Amino acid sequence: MAGRTRGLLAAVVLSAASAQLFVHEGEARRPSAGKLFPTSDACLACHNRLTSSRGEDVSIGAAWRPSMMANSARDPYWQAAVRRETLDHPMARSAIQDECSKCHMPMARYQAHAEGSRGQVFAHLPIGPSAAELDVLAADGVSCGICHQIRAERLGKQSSFSGGFVVDTQRAWGRREVFGRFAIDRGRTRVMQSASRLRPSPSGHLQRSEHCATCHTLITHTLDARGEVVAELPEQVPYLEWRHSRYRGRRSCQSCHMPRTQDAAPLASVLPRLRPELPRHVFRGGNFFMLRLLNRHRGELGVQGLPAELATSVQRTLDHLRTSAAAVSTACQPVAEGRLACSVSIRNLAGHKLPTAYPSRR
Repeated sequence: MAGRTRGLLAAVVLSAASAQLFVHEGEARRPSAGKLFPTSDACLACHNRLTSSRGEDVSIGAAWRPSMMANSARDPYWQAAVRRETLDHPMARSAIQDECSKCHMPMARYQAHAEGSRGQVFAHLPIGPSAAELDVLAADGVSCGICHQIRAERLGKQSSFSGGFVVDTQRAWGRREVFGRFAIDRGRTRVMQSASRLRPSPSGHLQRSEHCATCHTLITHTLDARGEVVAELPEQVPYLEWRHSRYRGRRSCQSCHMPRTQDAAPLASVLPRLRPELPRHVFRGGNFFMLRLLNRHRGELGVQGLPAELATSVQRTLDHLRTSAAAVSTACQPVAEGRLACSVSIRNLAGHKLPTAYPSRR
C-alpha cells in the first residue's frame, strides 16, 4: 500500500500506533458523559401525522424513515466496502471501523468515544431487535438525535469535515440543547423535554450548507508501511463543489434536499401550531437503486420504513432526477448525404458535480 491511495468510502489504512492521527480536535478519549442521544422513536411520536393547510402529508417521520439518512447503517454496499477494507488490512480493522462509522453510525460512534472506546460496525450487525443501547443507536442511522444536536462550532472549517461535528457532552441528560429553526414557547418546550429529554433551542446553523458538510466532505488518508501519512484523497466533496459553484450564496444544500412547504404546516401533532415554510425531511438524492434494494430485502436488512414509504421515496428520487438534476437539449443539422448530425448539450442543474460523492458513481 506504500504511496498508493485508495477510494473506498472512509477507507483509511491505519495501524494501532497511528490511529490517534485521525481523532478530531475535541474528540480525545474522556470519561463517560452519560447518555447523549435519544432514538428517533422518541421524536417521531409527536412529529408524525402532520398535514399542511393544503392537505399535504408533511409528517417528518414518514418522510425521513425511508430515506438513505435513516438507512445509512443498513446500506449493504457500504457494509461490503467496509468489510473489503478490513479484509485487505486486518491489522487496521478496528481503526477502519471507527473511521467508517463516523457518519453511517454516528450516534453509536460518538457515544462510544464519549465512553473512551472506539466506534464499531460489524458488532452492531445484523440490524434487528436488540437490548444493547449502542446497537439501537447504530441502527437509527443519521437521525433526529444527531442532526439536531450538532453545534455551530467549527462548521465550515476543515476540522469539521469527515465527521468532525461537535455535540455537547458536558451538560447532563435532560438539560442538553436540541436545535431547530423555530422558537418554541415554554409549554411546548416542557412537552418536548418530557418526551426526548432535550431542550429545544432556536438556531440558524441547521439551515446552512456547512451543517451538511460535516459528513458530506470526506477526506481519505493513506499511510505508508511505517504508519505515516503519505497522502490525502478528497474522496467525497459535494460541499466543496457547491462552494465553488454559482449556487453558493443563492441556494443551500437544504433548499434542494429538504425543500420547504409552500403553505403553512404544523411542526408537531401535540399542541399543533402552523409554521411557514416547514422543511420537508425527505432528504431526496439520486440513489433510487439502493432504496429499491432496501425495500426488496427489508427483512434481511432490518428496514423500518414501510414498503409504501420506500416506494414513494424511490418515485420522489426519480422525479427529482428527471426534473431537477440536469437539462438535456439537442440541436440537429438537416440530413445530408444520408447522415444526421446532432449535438447534445447537458446542463448541470445541481449545486455540485453530477453525479457526485462516492467515486464509483462516476
